[in-house]
Amino acid sequence: MSSSRHHFRTQPDDQTRAEIKTDITNSRRAQRDAAANGQHRLAETMRQATDEHLDELADLDAGRWRPKHA
Repeated sequence: MSSSRHHFRTQPDDQTRAEIKTDITNSRRAQRDAAANGQHRLAETMRQATDEHLDELADLDAGRWRPKHA
């Protein structure tokens, strides 16, 4: 999962949006794979990660998103 966006203040919103959308896709895929393999605890962790990424995307779209470590 990409977290570089949390270390740079000058990254363009379009790049940040693309990274977040990629993370959402990857988290959902990992969630489905884990659930299909009976790893329900891991699937729940990935569902939570997806929710966090969706919240990030909503914050970005609303102009509230800020990098965590920059």
